[in-house]
Amino acid sequence: MPIFDYIFNYDYIVTELCINKDRPDLACNGKCYLMQSLARQADKEHEEKRGNLANRYELFLLYFEIDKVNLDKKPLIFEDSDKHVFLYLANYTFLFGKRKVKPPIV
Repeated sequence: MPIFDYIFNYDYIVTELCINKDRPDLACNGKCYLMQSLARQADKEHEEKRGNLANRYELFLLYFEIDKVNLDKKPLIFEDSDKHVFLYLANYTFLFGKRKVKPPIV
């Protein structure tokens, strides 16, 4: 990690690796080297993430459009070995209410 490298090698970075060591008025103190290291690490992580995205599977969306809906179907009747009859009818409805319910006043 560039930040730990900067902290542990602060004296060496300030005296040897700093680009602005000839201009003490900027008070860079090796921050230029730290920024370059962070930029290199960010580019490396970005490339790794791009590689991971390329390896993902592609999903295909497939749908069929129904011309009309027939609601006059008879329910399905299932019988098991004990002669119990199960009825199944898939009529599902949902009411979208526009009215908001007020909380009770206590």
